[in-house]
Amino acid sequence: MTKKSLVLSCRRILLTLAVLLTLLLLAGSAAVAIAVARLWPQLPALDRVLHYQPQQPLQVFTADGVPIAQFGEENREFVPIAQIPPLLQQAVIAVEDRRFLRHPGIDPIGIARAVLANLGGELREGGSTITQQVARNFFLNQDRTLERKLREALLALRIERELDKPRILELYLNQIDLGQRSHGFAAAARTYFGKPLQTLTLAETAMLAGLPQNPAWANPVVNPERARTRQRQVLQRMERDGLISAAQRASAEAEVLVVRRPSQTEVQAGHLADMARRWAAARLGESVYAQGYRIYTTVTAAEQRAAHAALRQSLMAQERTRPWRGPEGQEDLPEGIEGSALDRIAAQALRDRRDDEDLRLAVVTTVRVDGLEARLADGRAVALGPIGLQRLHEAPPGTPALRRGAVIRLERLQREDGGTFWSLAQWPQAEGALVALDPIDGRVRALVGGFDHHRSPLDRATAVWRPAGSALQPFINSAALERGVMPDSLISDAPLPEEGATLAQAPAGEARVLTLRQAQLIDARHAAVQRLRHVGIDTTRDWLERFGFDRDRLPSDLTLATGQAGTTPMQLARAYSVLARDGGDPVAPNFVDRITDASGVVIYRPPALPPHDPGQRVVPARNVFLMGTLLKDHLLAGQAAPVLDRLQRPDLFARAGRSDQGDGWFAGYQQRLVTVTWIGRAATLAPDAGAFDPVALARQSWMDFMASALAGSAIAPAPPVPAGLQPVGEDWRYVEQAEEPAPSYIGTLPPDSAVEIARIIHRRSREHPAVEVEAHAEDAPRRTVLPAPVPDLLLL
Repeated sequence: MTKKSLVLSCRRILLTLAVLLTLLLLAGSAAVAIAVARLWPQLPALDRVLHYQPQQPLQVFTADGVPIAQFGEENREFVPIAQIPPLLQQAVIAVEDRRFLRHPGIDPIGIARAVLANLGGELREGGSTITQQVARNFFLNQDRTLERKLREALLALRIERELDKPRILELYLNQIDLGQRSHGFAAAARTYFGKPLQTLTLAETAMLAGLPQNPAWANPVVNPERARTRQRQVLQRMERDGLISAAQRASAEAEVLVVRRPSQTEVQAGHLADMARRWAAARLGESVYAQGYRIYTTVTAAEQRAAHAALRQSLMAQERTRPWRGPEGQEDLPEGIEGSALDRIAAQALRDRRDDEDLRLAVVTTVRVDGLEARLADGRAVALGPIGLQRLHEAPPGTPALRRGAVIRLERLQREDGGTFWSLAQWPQAEGALVALDPIDGRVRALVGGFDHHRSPLDRATAVWRPAGSALQPFINSAALERGVMPDSLISDAPLPEEGATLAQAPAGEARVLTLRQAQLIDARHAAVQRLRHVGIDTTRDWLERFGFDRDRLPSDLTLATGQAGTTPMQLARAYSVLARDGGDPVAPNFVDRITDASGVVIYRPPALPPHDPGQRVVPARNVFLMGTLLKDHLLAGQAAPVLDRLQRPDLFARAGRSDQGDGWFAGYQQRLVTVTWIGRAATLAPDAGAFDPVALARQSWMDFMASALAGSAIAPAPPVPAGLQPVGEDWRYVEQAEEPAPSYIGTLPPDSAVEIARIIHRRSREHPAVEVEAHAEDAPRRTVLPAPVPDLLLL
């Protein structure tokens, strides 16, 4: 073939190809035109973007604005575009849609560039613009079909005709899924870093901007390495586009990010949040979970943290005295795998288990003779030495051994030299609760319904009724005072025949005769029964209702004397509030400070309580005053005695309580704060498995919280002596009984022995040293004398 013929042949081939290509383009264009003509009328209306109503969860906060919890299908916090930091907007545009501000909704140049970038191994990009992603997120599914892509492009063109660029970007930044149930960048900032958008660093901004590509797999909780790689790619793109300098990029890459664990919250108040959620749903309907309402509770972050820590530390300290029960589980960690590969496998092994801020989840990676190594759920490697493994030597026979792959709990403890070490730990088997409220207005200042809300959402502060035990005695004493039983009245501590087997018996020995003051100090059981029999069961039940107790839960037999009445920490706090408010009505607890809508407008505030009227009392002032002196005895010589040593506050009144069922209570108050703690034995805790003193644990929690809550507050003045009281000897009586020549006697001993009993008590009080109680007013007796030691009083 000649050269000329070859050229002609090539020209024919090229011409043929051009004609075919033109025909194909025309056919394709015709097909696209037909498809567009068919699909355009089928496109959905744009109401969802034109009138955007984002689903926002119900959020619960402390009174001072610290997040507690949120409830709803989607975790979203809507932020107007004007309040979104420009750097975040620029970062997202740079990495997701560089020509966003110039294209009409679809970007052929961007698609071509994305193809080339992906082929070249650079930062992977999709061909979809931000507007197309908005169209897909609001109207379409994720199917990878040509028809879906065409619908997406058409919707993007329509959206760009109806909305300006800032509004489209606002929709995108608030709607996009960013992993861990977080929708929108404001929610993601809270989820991953625990902070609002406005306070993000450049490094944090870049990590969030890298999430839209693959939020489920490449977020910093699930895959920290992949998230870090993506963050560096975003920073490189921002530098290349001139948004940041090389020095800023290097600084951001070097920044160590602190990513929140899924279980980590700023304030632990899950039980309170549940109460607020149920309260709001009952009043605002089920739509409350999608309208962005915000409930601000009455607790402050500092006091709630103090309450949570106080209860937890007591229960964890108790658990350290118990035998170790072994690992929580066993995972397969193949031998020979180390380094980053081991980190990935260990993280995967712990992914479906819940971590805790104090009892850290870990998997054992290496076991040695003198210790072990483990990986925490956040990826950190930790080592345990002999001191941290001491509990292994105390474990009972049959406890599973520790080996590679064992899932364990660890806690950070302090050494005597001030340093710290990691130690084996385990979930406490005991449980507890704490309630603190203001007795004047009923505001709940702290509420902890259990050791861990996630493990047990049951609210033991308000919903679990337990026997009050001796914590009920002050109110039964109050009833007795109104029936003429004065603090110096003599009560037999001999058992009544009708007590039967329903009451545990006092220690063996001869019957005693005690004053009411002495009997209540040592919880003399039979004296309590004698007192109840004298006052009357129904009369006592009527009186206890004045303190807010539920009559249906008050026994109608002699077991009432030993506190077999069901109560909750909240109800008991209300009862003690009557004493704190000088006999006023039991305060109605209030845990909601205000509710706002999604834009911050207040839509509800609880009505203000009427001012306390000193003349309106459910319990007489003189009764309350005498009750205060009885409670003071417990601070000076009873189970509450450590309180004064620790807190050094003479304005406190307190009472420890114990029930036959193993409940430990501690209740007390100051002029503006009533606090009740409860500790109980879990069903799995064997009665003989080590020492367990619930009263001591309840008292420790109470003291720890009160030390924090009252720090810096002035000491309240002593209450004045009310009318109707008169000093008699070294105690008080109501004026109508002050002229009685001798103390009244209550019990089964013959009445003619009362004089001899009084004589012996008088002699004994001189033989033993006295405990002096400071008076509350200048015109009061200078002291109240308690014979001591109490257990040796008058054995007849």
